[in-house]
Amino acid sequence: VALEIYTSGSTGEPKPITKTIAQLDKEVQVLESLWPSCPGSVVLATVSHQHIYGMMFRLFWPFCTQRAFEQRLCEYTEDVLQLGYLYPRFSLISSPSHLSRMNTALQWHDIHGRCLSVTSSAAPLHANDSLQVAGLLQTDVREVYGSSETGAVAWRRQTKGEDALWCALPGLELKPSAAQTLLVSSPYLEDDEPLELPDQVEFDAGGAFRLLGRIDRIVKVEGKRVSLSAIEQALMQSGLVKNCKVLTIERKRVETAVVAELSETGVSELHSQGRKIVIGKLRSLLKQSFEAVILPRRWRFVENLPYNSQGKLTLDALQAMFEKEPVKWPDIKSQQEQDGQLTMHCFLPEELVYFDGHFEGNPILPGVVQVHWAEAFGRKLLGVKGRFIRLEVIKFQQVIYPQSTVDLVMSYTA
Repeated sequence: VALEIYTSGSTGEPKPITKTIAQLDKEVQVLESLWPSCPGSVVLATVSHQHIYGMMFRLFWPFCTQRAFEQRLCEYTEDVLQLGYLYPRFSLISSPSHLSRMNTALQWHDIHGRCLSVTSSAAPLHANDSLQVAGLLQTDVREVYGSSETGAVAWRRQTKGEDALWCALPGLELKPSAAQTLLVSSPYLEDDEPLELPDQVEFDAGGAFRLLGRIDRIVKVEGKRVSLSAIEQALMQSGLVKNCKVLTIERKRVETAVVAELSETGVSELHSQGRKIVIGKLRSLLKQSFEAVILPRRWRFVENLPYNSQGKLTLDALQAMFEKEPVKWPDIKSQQEQDGQLTMHCFLPEELVYFDGHFEGNPILPGVVQVHWAEAFGRKLLGVKGRFIRLEVIKFQQVIYPQSTVDLVMSYTA
């Protein structure tokens, strides 16, 4: 055994997985047979070697093929550009959580022709993000699918207007099980028996397949594998939660959400200290065991979980609790116009979507939102026409908190 790594099992308990030198070496050989390395190129990465994907693609593969790898991790897309200036040829090992946030305003054309390939894994990459990165770096973006248990098993490259299917890596046999999950036979699995992955699949006549989603309670959030059961167990141990259900919802990205029945202590603290404090305590507890991107961003506290008449707790009923239209505008209490000046008396509810994440534990209204509202109401109420060009000489004198009452005062000079 060369490595022992841990991943979440269906019960939420960590499960050890062992890898031998032979298994790791065979996987490198398979990757090299499909994508031969370019001598002299340097491997850059946004993913850590403490993840099996990062360890294999960032360290083991380049090491075995005599390529240099940059020891500095690219935490931001600006780091990719800065390191890209240093090397005539490089490849990038990344993930959807990084590639979906690529800063398009940077001078990527300065390093055109240097990036040989971009590899993404840990979760499927949205087609728009794949095409955007391919355009910025002028190279192919290849996605790799697999698991900690199996290693890399399939890949795809997305193109405009096509539903890109996954294809098996060389030497691997992939087929559907009776339950339409994926069965993997691989030269770098220890056993000869196929290993079943908890992803539902649909194969075409040529043996390529599309992923239809996971069938267990292990999900991926921002490319991080997490057990929803483990989050539930941690919340139940807080003393504040009597019963709860954790789920994922898809907004701009996949997020975890919680529907919870509070204990007597939890209800008491909710009444005495408020919703924000209770959520803060629960998030602090989860931070001890889970990465920040996994922490729930949406919370609903209920007297009873929404069981149906059959005693079942359906996903539809849980998701419906988060489908409320996001609040994007202030509550206008009154408005008056005098001498060409419009004054709007506004109340800012704490549910405003712009308070979320700006900033954690101390939400304030972003300045850009104030400018956005002024422009929007100016067009609607003052007859402003034309296109927004630029903003000059502005200074925000004080912060605006949730549940504040403020005046928006506007005048328009044509």
